Amino acid sequence: MRKTKRIFLKSFLITSVFAVCSSIGFAQSKPPIKLGAITALTGPFAGYGKIQEMHLKLAIEDINAKGGVNGSMLQLDVGDAQADPAQSVTLFRKFEGEGYFGVVGPLTGTQWETVSALANQINMPAISVNATKPGITIKPWTIRLHPADDTLMPDGVKDFLKAYPKVKKVVIVADVREASSKASADAYAALAKQNGLEVLDTVEFSSKATDLSAAVIQIKGENPDAIFSAAFPPQAMLLAKDMNTQGVKVPVLNTSILWAGPFINMVGELGRNWHVIGFSTNDASPEGYSDPVLYSSIVKRILAKADPTLGVPPNMSNWAMGYDAIMLYVDIMKRNGIDGKTDPKKAREIIKNEFLKLKTFSGVFKYNMRDTGDSNLPATVLIADVDHKVWRFLKPSK
Repeated sequence: MRKTKRIFLKSFLITSVFAVCSSIGFAQSKPPIKLGAITALTGPFAGYGKIQEMHLKLAIEDINAKGGVNGSMLQLDVGDAQADPAQSVTLFRKFEGEGYFGVVGPLTGTQWETVSALANQINMPAISVNATKPGITIKPWTIRLHPADDTLMPDGVKDFLKAYPKVKKVVIVADVREASSKASADAYAALAKQNGLEVLDTVEFSSKATDLSAAVIQIKGENPDAIFSAAFPPQAMLLAKDMNTQGVKVPVLNTSILWAGPFINMVGELGRNWHVIGFSTNDASPEGYSDPVLYSSIVKRILAKADPTLGVPPNMSNWAMGYDAIMLYVDIMKRNGIDGKTDPKKAREIIKNEFLKLKTFSGVFKYNMRDTGDSNLPATVLIADVDHKVWRFLKPSK
């Protein structure tokens, strides 16, 4: 009886190993499916791009560990555009010319505005997971998983005012010569009017400036109850420093462009009054609009992989959208029988048609797609926990 069991077990193991090897051999017999990503791995936005790259690669690892897509492994190649629209165009054309099936990115609204138009000229699918400026996603070849400011900002301002009901007078601070920041300033002005707030002034700064003390002097002179800001981390840190020096202690609400990068890790005590429009933290994702188990798993794995250049600890916030972009491509390709042997033009056409039909998608987050090609994901406000260097959900005033 024991001999018979040993023979059966040996036979079972041989069969299992053969099946696994056959599966691997089948996957390796097909060429890979190539996807491209355009982000910033060097320069002032490197903190954004590196953490985005980690989420993209984590999705690739998860899919390939399960055998890939229809027998083909996924291949992700990440291009460094340094937040330069011209370099984004160069990389996007490169991916199209070399047979990639689709692209994730680029990073900022200015870049996305350029690439989204180009995608429709050369018939190349692209998914944005970061840009926030409204009205720059162009159908049918592009979609945006990250919500645009026309849905993010109303939710954020509403929740901010619930927490600070005494706010009646505000100053808007933005780089009004930069397209995305100018759009945010205009949105703030409209939302202030809708909520019965008085806008005392719109204070301008340059995104290339290294000294914002004059802007803060102007803000202080208006004596606002709160500040509505549209600043990337480098400028936000300058503003926080000068506000502290000049004794400006009112709450600051920044658009979602602030929550990435090492701002909260580097600003320290100076960020105590800062808030950002967002919908997830290292500890939690929005109830009813996400997969909490998957989100927690991703946060845990990213924290284990991250290096100190991303902050200690790095803040996850919206970055799981990069993971979801890969999963969306995978879902489309699996359902339509696309593999590495599929002609790139045919694969792209199928992906484009699926973009047009997309109404909902569930990955880490649960997306509802708008007619604009952008998703709608309810937002709230995060507050800087400077003692622990993480973002927390802001609680409404009691």
